[in-house]
Amino acid sequence: MSEGQFKQGFEIPVAHQKPPGLQSEQKGPDPVNEHLPTEDGGFQLYKAAGKLEGKKAIITGGDSGIGRAIAILFAMEGADSLIAYLEVEEKDAQETKKKVESYGRKCHLLQVDLKKK
Repeated sequence: MSEGQFKQGFEIPVAHQKPPGLQSEQKGPDPVNEHLPTEDGGFQLYKAAGKLEGKKAIITGGDSGIGRAIAILFAMEGADSLIAYLEVEEKDAQETKKKVESYGRKCHLLQVDLKKK
């Protein structure tokens, strides 16, 4: 066995990749946020149980991706939310707000770069 990566002091090279970008600019089908996968490869509407009724949530990065899905599912469960997002993500944040409010919940938007706070 050669020493290679097991040699004392070995450092793993840093990998670089571009961030995914804005959800509104992504190509392909829109993500499915309100449905869960079924065992046969299909989807079924998430059945909310009111587990978060009357609760409040602060969601960072809630304008898109996993954060958007969380904001929508929390709304389906009865929670209001505040979404922190970056200035360049305004369009995505407004879309998330519309989706959350379509479930009768409040969604407040806070444009802020948390890395600078």
